[in-house]
Amino acid sequence: MKTKITRVALAATMALLGLMIPPVLMASAASAAPANGGSAYTCTGGNIAPGTYKSIVVTGICYMPAGTIIVRHNLTVAPGALLDAYTPGDPHAHPVVSATVLIGGNVFVGKNGVLALSCSPNGACSNPPGITFDRVRGNITALDAQAVVIQSATIGGSVTILGGGGGAAGGANSGGCFNPKFPIPAPWSKDAALSNPKTGSPQYTDAEDSVIGGNLTVADQQTCWMGSLRNQVRGSVTFTNNVTSDPDGMEVNNNLIGGNVTCLNNDPAVQFGDGAAAPNLVAGNASGECAFTALKPNPAPSPGPPPVAAGPLEHISVSLGSLVAYSGAHTATFVTSLPAVATASGNTITAVLNNFTLTGTGLTGSGTVNVKLLPQPSGDAVLSSVHPNGSALFVAYDTCKCMFGGQSGTVLIRFYGKKSANGVTHGIFLVTSGGTANGHLATLAGWGRFSNAGEPAGTWRLVEYLRIT
Repeated sequence: MKTKITRVALAATMALLGLMIPPVLMASAASAAPANGGSAYTCTGGNIAPGTYKSIVVTGICYMPAGTIIVRHNLTVAPGALLDAYTPGDPHAHPVVSATVLIGGNVFVGKNGVLALSCSPNGACSNPPGITFDRVRGNITALDAQAVVIQSATIGGSVTILGGGGGAAGGANSGGCFNPKFPIPAPWSKDAALSNPKTGSPQYTDAEDSVIGGNLTVADQQTCWMGSLRNQVRGSVTFTNNVTSDPDGMEVNNNLIGGNVTCLNNDPAVQFGDGAAAPNLVAGNASGECAFTALKPNPAPSPGPPPVAAGPLEHISVSLGSLVAYSGAHTATFVTSLPAVATASGNTITAVLNNFTLTGTGLTGSGTVNVKLLPQPSGDAVLSSVHPNGSALFVAYDTCKCMFGGQSGTVLIRFYGKKSANGVTHGIFLVTSGGTANGHLATLAGWGRFSNAGEPAGTWRLVEYLRIT
């Protein structure tokens, strides 16, 4: 059975978004002060030790490589300073993740400052796969900052990034940020992990796979690349007057947005880029470059390397009210797992690979593990951070040979979930693939909810909201 989404269903969507809010680095002498029961701390350089702090002010090039760091009130990155809570350093011998960072207040980033917060396989925590789920109870505000990078984090308030960016080297849409004629600016260049020619990049601003309780606003930045991908934003999303020197910049895709989305006067205009992402899903209005009527090639053409041919035209944003509701089930069968990793925080990073099937009235199909593709996921790849009491936060990366609406192809899905200590699992999922790359089911847009309540072991009950755009 399928039904149009009603106002009640949209209200449930907003309520659920609200519920979802909740090389090894060597330390310098300047960072040797341990956490001391909650005192204020100023980091002038090096590693910040695990522990509890009243507040932290970063004035140099500082790192949060390991353990759990709790800041009871505010964290400030001073003008010209850098905080890297992104590069792995835990465990020490074979780093997989960075520290788990829990901030009770707000985060401020000053002029020309850099904040890199939380880590996932989309960034530095990719091989072996690792993930941290950092939390900021308040807002993140950056004024004329050089770069802000947020991955797999929960922000209780709003994220506001105004001005700065370090400059669009070579001019708008020039590709200049990857040109050795244009040096990477400090302080980004002072972090060997972020700016390493083999593993890093020039400065950029990005939010991915995160939950934002308020609004996400990025305006008047000039940088190498910027994006907002697969975020759950309870409020509105605004990208205006931004410039990137990478023609593949300005990727605002695949976000689940409870308010409005507005994209105006960006250069280049908001696009799908080469990632073959799915459209934004918007409960309110969509305007400018992100309007419901805006069609963009997915993927966008790129000279490479390797070159990318333009894909089919696809809506950059889709109204939540236009999706149709379906019911289904996701059943996983264990195949293998990677070695578990115990971190200094007391959490355990696990990576489990399953075969799976999707059944029901919506998406149908299956996924099979191929260990030869590691570290790339296949089948149902579940990456978890398991707490000592057995509860966990996780992301499942599913690759499905699927059918829907008379079409067939590859569908990528991400499940963002929580597991309680007694094994109750629930969360939100997003269809994360679009375009024609790798045989994707080209113009599918959708999201849904999942839960194992009342289901047999290994099965999630799904409520799916889908549409061929």
